[in-house]
Amino acid sequence: MRIAIVSDIHGNLDAFNSVLSDIDQSRVEAIVSLGDIVGYGPEPRQVVELIQKRNIPSVIGNHELAITDERILECFNPLARQSIQKTVELLNESALDYLCRLERCAIRYGCRFVHGLPPRSATTYLFEVTDDKLGDLFGEYTEPLCFIGHTHTLELLTFDGLEIVREPLREGIKPLSPGRRHLVNCGSVGQPRDLNNKAKYLILDTAENHLEVRFVSYDISAVVQKILAAGLPEAHAARLW
Repeated sequence: MRIAIVSDIHGNLDAFNSVLSDIDQSRVEAIVSLGDIVGYGPEPRQVVELIQKRNIPSVIGNHELAITDERILECFNPLARQSIQKTVELLNESALDYLCRLERCAIRYGCRFVHGLPPRSATTYLFEVTDDKLGDLFGEYTEPLCFIGHTHTLELLTFDGLEIVREPLREGIKPLSPGRRHLVNCGSVGQPRDLNNKAKYLILDTAENHLEVRFVSYDISAVVQKILAAGLPEAHAARLW
C-alpha cells in the first residue's frame, strides 16, 4: 500500500493543490494529514474544504487548538497570535466546526499519526526532547511507525530497542530498517523551514518498506501576494522564500 502523509499545510492552498496533483500521479491509495491545516496562510477555509472534499483524515495541530483554546493561543508569539485571529475571520462556521472536532492522534494502517509528539501531543516539538529521553518516548506507544509534523523539517529516527539513530530525510527513496521502529518527521506542505522552499510530503510504501520524500514546486509569489492582501503578517509571506 502507498500512503501519502501531508503536514503543516497552513492555509497555503496553492502549495496543497500542487502536492495533491503530485499525489494523484504517484499511485497513492490513501492520504493522511498531520494537522496545522490552517494558520499563517491566506486561504484556510478553502484548504479545509478541500481536505473534506478529498475525505483526507487529519489529526489536530497546535494552530487548530489555538483557535479553540485561549490558553494555547496565549503561548503563541505576537505575530502568530495575530495570524490566528485573522485566520478565524477567514473561516466559516462549517470549517470552524470541522477543526474543533479533530482528534489528537490517529491509528491507521498499523501506524500512529500525531501532530507534535507521540503518543498524542499537538504542541510539543521533537527538538524539546533531549537525546537521553528519546528511548523513553518510544516506550510511550507501540506502533512500529509514527509520523509527526510541527517542526516543518524532515528527519528520521530509527530505534532498535537499545540505540536511536537520527538522520535528516532528503528528497528521494529512504529504505526503512526491517524489524526496527521509526519516528518520521514529515516536513511541511505550506511553509517549509529547511532552507528549501518547495512543498514537502512523504509516501510510505508498505510493500517495499520505504519512504519516498517528495519535493513539489508551486507559485510562491502568488501566495505571498494573497497573504499581504488578506492582511496577514508580512513576515509570514517573506519566510515562504
